[in-house]
Amino acid sequence: MFNAPTPFARLRLLLLVPLLALTAVFAQAEDLTEDDVNQMVRNYILENPEIIMEAIGILQEREQAAQQASQNELLASVGDQLTNADKDPVGGNPDGNITLVEFFDYNCGYCKRASETVKALTEANPNLRVVYKEWPILSETSVTAARVSLAISELYPDQYQAYHDALLARPGSLGQNSEIWQVVDSLGLDRAELEEETKADWIQQTLASNRALAQQLNITGTPTFVVGTEILRGAFPQADIQAAIDASLE
Repeated sequence: MFNAPTPFARLRLLLLVPLLALTAVFAQAEDLTEDDVNQMVRNYILENPEIIMEAIGILQEREQAAQQASQNELLASVGDQLTNADKDPVGGNPDGNITLVEFFDYNCGYCKRASETVKALTEANPNLRVVYKEWPILSETSVTAARVSLAISELYPDQYQAYHDALLARPGSLGQNSEIWQVVDSLGLDRAELEEETKADWIQQTLASNRALAQQLNITGTPTFVVGTEILRGAFPQADIQAAIDASLE
């Protein structure tokens, strides 16, 4: 089985290539042993230590390019599932030409902070479409909140954003499910109807699909944003997410 070279081995190869080119003339005149070449490499590095940083820079650029290419391919393979799944709630401009996807949990403190960032981004970008990926990973109340959220999106789509914003605006974690239903009651929604809808198979399937998608994209925490070919893991500043939005339009 072929084993990929380690970073150190790749670095050594990067150093050896130009050095071997330099020694080609000498190789024509006499046979060089491996020890001869190794000594020449060592001497050259000692005399020109800056080549190490130069080689490391080249190696990092190549690895970053390879990682980005792999990520681009992965995002392309899950395109519609990521941005156009049937049951995902959509905020911002539903007809916008820019899509920002957010994986979040209603009990996530960083998601609460990021909520204000998303609001600011939708105000600054009239064509921004926000896809909310319900991904309850922190507690049982997270699961309940996500189920109710999807049910509201299905039965009362005009009230989804109000529910979403209200839960994320609450300080601390949701200690009991009753706190979730208090928000439902404050919006004047039919609790019995929503409770019945939360038991629907499509809700469980949506949450399972979101979980599988997060695993496929190597997403391990909330919030995580996806825009264009960028995956931003964490509560990034507005300027960073805006830069990714701008890049996706280029």
